[in-house]
Amino acid sequence: MKHDYPDRYCGLDSPLHKLDPRAKIFGFTAAILIIVSEPRGNIFPFPLYFLLIGTFLLLSRIPLAFILRRCLIALPFILAAALLLPLSLALDGSPGTEVTSGTWAYSLSIILKALAALTLLALLTSLDKFHRLIKGLRAVGLPAVFGVLAALMYRYIFILNDERLRTQRARISRTPGRLRTGRFRVIGNQAAVIFLRSWERAHLVYQAMLARGFDGSFPEYEDMSFRKRDALFLCSVILIFLAIRLGI
Repeated sequence: MKHDYPDRYCGLDSPLHKLDPRAKIFGFTAAILIIVSEPRGNIFPFPLYFLLIGTFLLLSRIPLAFILRRCLIALPFILAAALLLPLSLALDGSPGTEVTSGTWAYSLSIILKALAALTLLALLTSLDKFHRLIKGLRAVGLPAVFGVLAALMYRYIFILNDERLRTQRARISRTPGRLRTGRFRVIGNQAAVIFLRSWERAHLVYQAMLARGFDGSFPEYEDMSFRKRDALFLCSVILIFLAIRLGI
């Protein structure tokens, strides 16, 4: 089976796609750190932050719906974290813990910071192939073992998803329609089958890798070059986000 959804838009011909992975990693990481450093409850700079993020989306030519689908996965956790403070104050009831407009502004700032950071991360991972991002991290000092572990996890996700699709197809063929009784038992059995088959396939894949000369590192076929446009992009992103942060 072929799964192209993680790298679906990595081959687009846009100005952001042509940048060196290190420039994108440092630029987007700096932008995230600047955004999350905003004082709590301060929501006035966020329209400018999201305007810049929207500019990145337009330059990348990646559909907005694709980025939003990636962000929606974490949206329930963001909302739960944002509502935790007002809810805890409301349940406390002690003097000085009343829910005020400042409290709701603090919660809103949490939501905006998380959404901005998630959008930038989703955009970063959609602008380049995963192995190039890992190579860029390796080039700036990421330990080799973490790079290998991340690359292996990324590859084994597809094996796990293949087994999930196979077991789901087998379950549907044996129990057509909606499960009315024993739903948890059936789903639990399916999860156990997925785990056992993935464990077996992982051993087979590893033995095949050893037979082909795998020595703990993956071969690299592409060279990276940090050019003037990469430095210009990195400096521009940092300066513009800092200007918004400092209110210049």
